[in-house]
Amino acid sequence: MSLVEEPMIVNNGKNHPTHHNASKSIQKTNHSKSIVLCFDGTENEFGPKPFTNVLKLFQMLDRNNSSQICYYQPGIGSKFNADINNVFEKNFTSTVLSKITNRADSLVAFTLEKHVIAAYSFLTSVYKTNDKIYLFGFSRGSFTARIIAGMIELLGLVNSGLEDMAPLAWRIYTSWEYAGQPVIHSENKTSTMAKEFKKSFSRTDVRVHFMGLWDSVNSVGILWDRMFPYTIKTANVDHIRHAISIDERRSKYKQQLFSPIESSDVGSKGSNTYSSPISYGSFTSVRSLVDILKQFVERFNRRKSRPLPAINDLIEVYFPGNHGDIGGGWKASSDNQVLSSVSLRWMLAHAIKYGVRFQPQSISQWSSDHPPISSFLSPNHDILSFSSKSPDSRSDIVLPEFPIKLFAGRGEESFLYVLFWWILELIPFLRITEIQEDGYWKRAFVPNLGKHRVLPSTSLFHWSVFYRLHYAADYNPKNLHNLSLGEKFIESLMQFKIFKFNEIYSYSENLTVKKIKNDWTPRFWKKVPDELSEYLEKDANL
Repeated sequence: MSLVEEPMIVNNGKNHPTHHNASKSIQKTNHSKSIVLCFDGTENEFGPKPFTNVLKLFQMLDRNNSSQICYYQPGIGSKFNADINNVFEKNFTSTVLSKITNRADSLVAFTLEKHVIAAYSFLTSVYKTNDKIYLFGFSRGSFTARIIAGMIELLGLVNSGLEDMAPLAWRIYTSWEYAGQPVIHSENKTSTMAKEFKKSFSRTDVRVHFMGLWDSVNSVGILWDRMFPYTIKTANVDHIRHAISIDERRSKYKQQLFSPIESSDVGSKGSNTYSSPISYGSFTSVRSLVDILKQFVERFNRRKSRPLPAINDLIEVYFPGNHGDIGGGWKASSDNQVLSSVSLRWMLAHAIKYGVRFQPQSISQWSSDHPPISSFLSPNHDILSFSSKSPDSRSDIVLPEFPIKLFAGRGEESFLYVLFWWILELIPFLRITEIQEDGYWKRAFVPNLGKHRVLPSTSLFHWSVFYRLHYAADYNPKNLHNLSLGEKFIESLMQFKIFKFNEIYSYSENLTVKKIKNDWTPRFWKKVPDELSEYLEKDANL
């Protein structure tokens, strides 16, 4: 068996190939079904390394049900190979050369095209009218998921049997992206091509029902970005859930939000916050966070104004921890717990709500093995930290009576690995600095120098942010101090019936990080929220 990982497709308990004849081997049904596509992060795949949340979710999916087809794709920089016909090539690349190629891929993302075309082709082969499409992704896998949604919106989903048209669809889509997304009804060449392609080859009424992402980032390659400037805009997704890291500091891992930004400053004067006039309760429009090529494109393309698409249901929530603490991949603690279980629990609850099917008892078993207390009190990490610290050990699942130390620094990563990332922090990559009078972002080639992420003033915070501030002596993110925390504290807890609203509201007045850390008198700190409890109570078979 080759060591090269193929995309994993499971239907009715059987594995199936990913080539263009995949639809022939999958049981056909007359009723609608769910199609769940999972895209892993950079260098993440099935293997000896700790699993990411994407792979953990995939393992729990109901893969023995003809009403749900499940697909898993290893990340950029993994041993992914979509060509199953060339056995010699697969065996040859499963050597040292393969390792070199994979690492190069993680740096420049030259297989992005392969990842997107493989997933789009598979979806084309199995989709039937009224099927529900679910997309899950972590890191650059989130970027892949967003491109798939964008291609479906622009070009539709080509008809079954026309999977060989997927490469052409990719070329048209990339041309349209780099042309600045000219409106379809304009006379622009790329718009005309997209319109005619959709009319000639595609099913046009296809929507994505649910998209669940862990820390979607604004670059694909580490050294060279294969980034589309407008990919974050999409209007054909019904429900989006996005878990975002508060504590990631690397310049190549800046968050890529769906929510609009109408700010007067994005940190050029040392601020870690920006303002947005759109509340997180009603997302009526979407605007790019990092339209990194917009100024340059518009110099050469006088395009018509493109209306901002609407997202029906968008929730983006910030969680404690760095990139890997949100999407997974860090080695578990001595009690087999990881901080990424917090965001996985949150995502599982929303996936259940919107119809994803899981294996019987899989959710309850996972929830029992990874209780909320142990999860939010797991170590957090920082790849830019040269120290490798040992957090306070814990063997029980009770709340501590005093603040404990939970920071693990670089974890088990090497000193040289941290040094590599610091070299990138010193390189002056193109960055947004501030908004100008004409409404465009000012860009400059400046080093990041390990700065914390910019947080919107309208950010939603997960309850674990506040609980970690309270119980972790060494958790004190610098980008929280300029925010008004009281309202965010209420928002994070108001959905849980275990709390008395009056008590929460009273405590939230003039709330500061200092108050959260020092005030141990409120009894509600002894109550730990659980997003899954409601669903487990309703369905004992979950």
